[in-house]
Amino acid sequence: MRLVADAVGVHIRTVWTWLAQAEGTGSPEKPERRRFRVTEEVIEVLADYQGNVKRAHERLVEMAVAAGERPPGLTTLHDAIARDLDPGFMAGLREGIPAARGFDPAFQRPAVARNQVWEGDHKQAETVVMMPDGKPAKVWVTWFEDRGTGYVMGWAVTAGSAHRGSVLAAVRASVLREAPYGPPGGLPHLVRVDGGADFLSKTVRRAFGLLGVPVHQVRSARHKGGVERLNRTSMTRFFADLPRYTKAPRLDHRRRLGDTDPPLMFEEFVRLLGEWVHQHNTEHVIERTGMTPLEAWQADPTEIRPEPSASELRAFMLESDHRPRKITSHGVEFNRRAYMPENGVGRIGLEVRVRWMPHHTHEVDLYTFRGNRYLGRAFLSNEASEELRAKVLLERDEHSQALRRALKRSGERRRERHLPSTRPEVPVRAVRMTEQEARAELEGTAASPMPRRQRATERYVPRLGPAPGWAVPQAAPDEDSLDEE
Repeated sequence: MRLVADAVGVHIRTVWTWLAQAEGTGSPEKPERRRFRVTEEVIEVLADYQGNVKRAHERLVEMAVAAGERPPGLTTLHDAIARDLDPGFMAGLREGIPAARGFDPAFQRPAVARNQVWEGDHKQAETVVMMPDGKPAKVWVTWFEDRGTGYVMGWAVTAGSAHRGSVLAAVRASVLREAPYGPPGGLPHLVRVDGGADFLSKTVRRAFGLLGVPVHQVRSARHKGGVERLNRTSMTRFFADLPRYTKAPRLDHRRRLGDTDPPLMFEEFVRLLGEWVHQHNTEHVIERTGMTPLEAWQADPTEIRPEPSASELRAFMLESDHRPRKITSHGVEFNRRAYMPENGVGRIGLEVRVRWMPHHTHEVDLYTFRGNRYLGRAFLSNEASEELRAKVLLERDEHSQALRRALKRSGERRRERHLPSTRPEVPVRAVRMTEQEARAELEGTAASPMPRRQRATERYVPRLGPAPGWAVPQAAPDEDSLDEE
């Protein structure tokens, strides 16, 4: 026994204890330490309370007391969860499966050549710009980045919200190599995007399909890390330096630093973004390659897939409903509008197919319905002037505000208010009405709300003399004047 104790480095009594345990269990293996374990029942309780360990412990205590067993302690439960369950499982119980996926390790993608993979995304600019009509607006930036070199291939800025036309404009700027685009460009072998409806729309997929470029939809943003890194870089190196930065430090719970600064005009923002993208492509050194994106592009000997011409690329991006229309004396009717063709002389009665660029309602392209031969463009006839258009938009805003006020008053009338209760009782309505008001509302003769009373202002009205020819009473003579006479 002493020889065994000296060999394993334990006390002789420990060896005797091991022998006793082996005789009791019938196995020479070391018995497992008795401790609290997370079972399926404990997992179900945790799932019922969305991963709240404190509430799950209270429920386990209730169940143990009801069964006449000794309940586990809160610290014991925490230790068991940390030992038996991984952090991703607990995050999934608290926030769902997408949160659990954030704890999964991801393989690092191998290095690729230029134009092998592009990544595209929308990015809402963290600033406010001023539109020509004097109204502030948010802007969205759509861009594509070459994954191999980090070069920003092309970008487009859209005021308000991004749409499929934004994607097509960015694709055009990315593919073409002629001035003012390039020198990088060409067709990629794969485009990686997220689940945005704009990138996966029928128009964009058709455009990429005609170009022979497959589109790969990733499951989450972290699977297109190149363009996501570009988004974060733009926030710290570009948007943070602009006026009206919406992520600026807070002065209190409402105001931010620079809220009162005048915003940039839209065209000035586009100019500054173009300068920053050029600086990023030509001066910013990427740690992964040790070169600027332009230097990495020029140093890559990979052959570039030839890109279509500008006119061919535009034709690939057009939409069509494939309905036949005829050229009339008023042009071509499309969406209850008349478009006058530039080459329509002598072609009245010809059946054509209308194709158009998304969100470009001022012009369409015409093709013959039989033979699909290109006839040229047609432009919107009788287009309203900017003054008339601004007046229409102002009328729309006023109409929307009046409708919003009417709906708000209607909602206030329908809302049921009840008196507060401190004991179980039938709820009592707080809003009452007279019998006359109820009958008037049922008959539809309820009085319209009184207009807002305006503050009266006293104006000075000069006193005018009587008109000529009027009989004016004379003043009575004084007694002193009578005495003198």
